[in-house]
Amino acid sequence: MVAAFQRNWRDDPASLWGLVIAVYVLIVAMGARRAAQEARSAERLRTALDAIEGAANKCTEVGQFVRLQKWDVVELRAQEVMTCCRATVAGWGDESSLKDSRNKLNQVATQMGSIVEQARNANVDQQAILTAQLKSVENLAVVIGKTHKNYGSGSR
Repeated sequence: MVAAFQRNWRDDPASLWGLVIAVYVLIVAMGARRAAQEARSAERLRTALDAIEGAANKCTEVGQFVRLQKWDVVELRAQEVMTCCRATVAGWGDESSLKDSRNKLNQVATQMGSIVEQARNANVDQQAILTAQLKSVENLAVVIGKTHKNYGSGSR
């Protein structure tokens, strides 16, 4: 092996330098690829966080519209929150570090689904809707807080 190396590289130092440069470029390219993947992942997380913050605002509006007995708006807002939570969970995939947040978002989506059903009933149980809405707001706040803390997004 050493003899083959000496035979091929001793007489042609430019080839040796070419090999060294090629290895260096490969290492730099691998680092750039890793950085790009991390940037894409961080951007996906920021986008999801923006969506969850929007869902939290809409969830708060659900409570306000329940008090005003605007059942058509309650239904619409609850559907928007439910859709956002389901889409976020689907976008996160199976990343294990997000398991608790994924579970909380699934709970919120389920609670929003029950609010939609309640808002469609002739005999609306306002207290049941407010209880589900409050639990949903709490779960969304936990997900937002954990996401800010774990991924360094900081508050805006």
